[in-house]
Amino acid sequence: MKDTKVLATPESYRHTRRLLMIAADKLTQRMSALEAHAGKASAAGKVWFELDRERRLIIEMIASCSYIIDWLETGRMPGNRRGIERRAGYQREIPTDPSVMSGVLEGRSGCVRSDGPGDSDVPSLALEQALGGLTERERDCFRLSQAEGFTLAEVAEVLKISKSSAGTYLLRARRKIEANLREGGGSHAG
Repeated sequence: MKDTKVLATPESYRHTRRLLMIAADKLTQRMSALEAHAGKASAAGKVWFELDRERRLIIEMIASCSYIIDWLETGRMPGNRRGIERRAGYQREIPTDPSVMSGVLEGRSGCVRSDGPGDSDVPSLALEQALGGLTERERDCFRLSQAEGFTLAEVAEVLKISKSSAGTYLLRARRKIEANLREGGGSHAG
């Protein structure tokens, strides 16, 4: 059995998109033929609606291929004006300690689930100290952005605040967490 790998290149997606366009065109022709010969008879109508459903699915696949081609060619998500290297400071990803983020994923209470006795007390304490000084709004913005992967616009929409306010809350939360981690890191040494 020969192992063949298909690379994710714009040309491979263009080829797939061409094949999908041909398939959609054939389905459209079959639907037109059904309309011309049978009208909307019950059996032909069911077949026509099934063909229409398949054609819509293929059209969605064509749109996905076009989106991916655009992404591969430009090196950034379609619709974004700037790449990640040219974004403002609050829009860039901030590396975060996974032990802190695991607690944030557990919810707003700041509690890390306990897998065993003793071991989870230290990360839970560090998490509580890191998130301790945050206001509720800062904590919500941080959780949605960093733990759940929402964009700044999505965070603003979920919390029903402006995008600039969401950015300000997120920036404040990051600064407070960094300060809390620096302060907390020195107190456990020794």
